[in-house]
Amino acid sequence: MRSLSRLGAISLLAAGLIVGGATAPALAQSSTASTIASGAALTKYAASAHGYVALGDSFTAGQGAPPYANDGTACLRSQRLGYPAMAAVVGRYRLVANNACSGAGTADVPAQLLGVDPGTTLVTLTVGGIDAGSNLVLAACAPDPASPVCSGAIANSVAQLGVLAPQLVATYGLVAATLPNATVAVLSYPRQFQPGLSPLGDVLNGATDALNAVIAGSVAAVANTHVRFVDATQEFAGHGIGARVPFFAFDPLNPLAPANFHPNALGNALGYTRALINEGLLLRR
Repeated sequence: MRSLSRLGAISLLAAGLIVGGATAPALAQSSTASTIASGAALTKYAASAHGYVALGDSFTAGQGAPPYANDGTACLRSQRLGYPAMAAVVGRYRLVANNACSGAGTADVPAQLLGVDPGTTLVTLTVGGIDAGSNLVLAACAPDPASPVCSGAIANSVAQLGVLAPQLVATYGLVAATLPNATVAVLSYPRQFQPGLSPLGDVLNGATDALNAVIAGSVAAVANTHVRFVDATQEFAGHGIGARVPFFAFDPLNPLAPANFHPNALGNALGYTRALINEGLLLRR
């Protein structure tokens, strides 16, 4: 379902981001999921009739869209330019907390749920990339995409998909059981590269497609109408790294910059937030 008023609002927001230069690549400090337990995930939140909590990894934390929250962690949570904050601006939900953290995998989600009000009505989540070895692939491939180390990392990542599905099913089930009043929106990972940009980019896009297929299948396997798969492929199409208007942060002079390969402010606005709008999940009632 599409809402023209909501799409208009997010388009205006995106225009403001362009004028403000918010799409510049970020060079941020590296972070790990081990900081989650000391961060905002342990805070007790006030109840809200339309409370919204964001969970998962760096794609939901907003690692590619600084400035970051000064919350005592190294989670690289975007202060106002990640999709959770934008979704709260254009939708009916109040963002109570973004507990997502750079480097988080399925094993970290239970800690992110601690202290979250059981009356929460919306959850958004990206998780599974770390479990599949995405960080290892990028670290191996950034110095030399043609190296055997890179090709080996990609092969290992694809092999991990075979054991990821039950982990995802358990994670989605836990979130739904912990927050029984919430719609749980499980977002896909966008293709990061323009098709044809490079052989490596095409291979990594293919690996992303395979990961998304596992995620979609795991959502279906949960068989809970409150858990929904949100495919953002269409919204990110044509805006990968190498496009005229990329939706990803990338500094070619520093291939290992932590913000690289994550949605920038435009990607969060016109990619993920628009996907939530197009699925009818942010409509005011």
